Amino acid sequence: MIRQFLLLFLSAFLFGSTVLASVVEESEPFRPEEGKFPPIEKAHSYRGEIIFVDHPNRRGSIRVEGTGKFYRNDPHPFALLPYGMVRYHNAPADLRDVPLGTVMHAHGFLPPDPKTSAVPVLPPNNKDKDAGGYRGIGIFPAENHILLLEDEPSHCRRNGLTWKILEVEVKGDEGTIVAKRVPKTGDGEKTEPQTMTFDSATRIWQGRESIRVSDLISQKVWPESGKKEMKDQSVLLGITWKPAPGDGLSGAFTSFHISDIWLDDQSIE
Repeated sequence: MIRQFLLLFLSAFLFGSTVLASVVEESEPFRPEEGKFPPIEKAHSYRGEIIFVDHPNRRGSIRVEGTGKFYRNDPHPFALLPYGMVRYHNAPADLRDVPLGTVMHAHGFLPPDPKTSAVPVLPPNNKDKDAGGYRGIGIFPAENHILLLEDEPSHCRRNGLTWKILEVEVKGDEGTIVAKRVPKTGDGEKTEPQTMTFDSATRIWQGRESIRVSDLISQKVWPESGKKEMKDQSVLLGITWKPAPGDGLSGAFTSFHISDIWLDDQSIE
């Protein structure tokens, strides 16, 4: 009887130790090994505005979007891994091809070798710390060695996502768009509706042509003035950040701006 109890206790202990080790291993940040290509599934993903690039050395700085006021966030240095990739407008690119101010999605890891890191080495849990000063959590991740840096349309095309325009408000040559990012088919990543600005410099792509806001108005797609519900018009968006009228308390400096709108698949291919 005692022997059976001891065997049962030992089995339970070994099973618990295995489960605990598995949980600890999954919770620890992943660090790439030299000579091995890391799986993107283990990367920490975040997005932000490109502030600075050092193209020859494949480095730069990004203002990471966290839980606080975006405009208060300090630039965060990053370095592309030797095999790191950049995608812009759904095509391979270099850092020099990405205009400053473009909002990019970064998928990064801890430095493979902290002793030779070209950018600051931070505590592994740095992404969970509150930076203070209304900046919030997540703006200084330690995963600053980037495997993939991609803009919004590239991110959407790779993950089967699209933006649904819910409402457009036109005021002259500028205005706002209310849209949400959803999967093209089935279930998956969904975001809350966001209000973003556009103006006369916003590029609109239809088929192989570049059109203007006035063309969408003449086609009766957008209103000449005021608001119009769009019945979930499906598009791709290029997103940037630029200062907006208002103050930080109203959230004006936290909103994003639309640089490009692709109205159909042909326009981005």
